[in-house]
Amino acid sequence: AESLPFPADSFDVVVSQFGHMFAPRPDVAVSEMLRVLRPGGTIAFSTWPPELFVGRLFAVTSKYMPPPPAGVAPPPLWGDPAVVRERLGDRVRDLRFDRETMIVPALSVGHQRESLERSAGPVIRLVEMLRASDPAALDTYRRECEAVIAEFLADNTLRQGYLMTRAIKA
Repeated sequence: AESLPFPADSFDVVVSQFGHMFAPRPDVAVSEMLRVLRPGGTIAFSTWPPELFVGRLFAVTSKYMPPPPAGVAPPPLWGDPAVVRERLGDRVRDLRFDRETMIVPALSVGHQRESLERSAGPVIRLVEMLRASDPAALDTYRRECEAVIAEFLADNTLRQGYLMTRAIKA
């Protein structure tokens, strides 16, 4: 996301589905996305707001992880319209935000936590680290994780809210 292998003004549309938000330098990622987008083209991306399910899991997980390197912005900031507005600045017009919900089948709170522990890279690493160094902290992390999951799971459905951002390159 910080060094796209395309010439400037190459595309009519640039889309990111929960990807660019993990680039360590948001200003560089935005500049690259806009660089390859032709004037009048559409930029669109989905991100996880900090107050919703995935953003809350990021917060719980980050409490137990070593701090990120200096200058690395937390991914959930991309889910805050004020932050997105600031990052895009006057390089876009007709900025629009929509909130949507992704519906994910889930058997139970515990099953969903176990699934995260098998599929989400940072969670996999955290569980391995805590299992080896601090089993009591692992138990606490799991309880906190399950408490967040429980807030968003009902009737075997996990509701993952996200922010869809769309704008036109000025």
